[in-house]
Amino acid sequence: METVVVMVAGLVDHDVAVRVWRDRPGSVLVRHVAAETCVRRWVDGVATDIDLLHGCASCTVREDLRELLAALKGHTVVLHLDPLLEPDAVRRKLGVDVECVITVLDAATWLDDALGDASMVSDQRTVAQVVVAQAEAADVLVLQGDADERTLAVLDRLAPGAHRCTPETVVVRKSTRPRLMPLTPECGVSTAVFTADRPFHPARLNDALDSLLDGTVVRSRGRLWVADEPDVALHLESAGCGLHVGEGGPLGGRTTQIVAITLGEPDSITAAFTEALLTDDELSFVDSIRKLAI
Repeated sequence: METVVVMVAGLVDHDVAVRVWRDRPGSVLVRHVAAETCVRRWVDGVATDIDLLHGCASCTVREDLRELLAALKGHTVVLHLDPLLEPDAVRRKLGVDVECVITVLDAATWLDDALGDASMVSDQRTVAQVVVAQAEAADVLVLQGDADERTLAVLDRLAPGAHRCTPETVVVRKSTRPRLMPLTPECGVSTAVFTADRPFHPARLNDALDSLLDGTVVRSRGRLWVADEPDVALHLESAGCGLHVGEGGPLGGRTTQIVAITLGEPDSITAAFTEALLTDDELSFVDSIRKLAI
């Protein structure tokens, strides 16, 4: 009999994990909270302090969860994640099948957090990177308080197919697949889509990235072809005013694709990245250099 895992995430205080646990007789409620010198773990309300491994709270939680899930094989485990943890990151590191990811958010403040540049106290991430990653991983979004239409339109694009409910009506439900992001503008929320079949100029690309950091973009993702990296694609990801660009594996097809959820003008984003592409003269020069190298 396989272990069933339900993850409950969220940066806000909530009792949703307890509600899910109570609604599933025989399930086990697990929660970890990091402290300065240890990690406190609760299993069905019984607390245990665990010494930090190498001074790393996340490493300690990960290793303890591996052992716990092995010991609880065949059970339903309701995993109340530490507020700072992102469900997809936990799922990848643990290598477990998850029946449902439930994310709890403050409907009144979530969008401001998702657009902002506030930093987390505990690590190098921004608050936006945490709350956006938690929301987009959700099969079920639990809204504490009333959300305005603009927030709901953003969530429709960030987590399409996710079921929305309140803490009192929470259910464990796998979202429908495939998740198709709406492309039609709604309540001032748009989806910018940029594609190109020529590489970026590295310096101009750096300038174009600023179009994603003006406080109107909730989330962007992309796979970039840059002229000085002819064999490697770069992976782009931003949330609010936090951005990361890193190696994304072999280039494969020589194309660029960027998708951004924005409350601003999508045309300004596509225009900025269009201006960052190599011109015809630059492209001819690069091609001639490559031929000489061969």
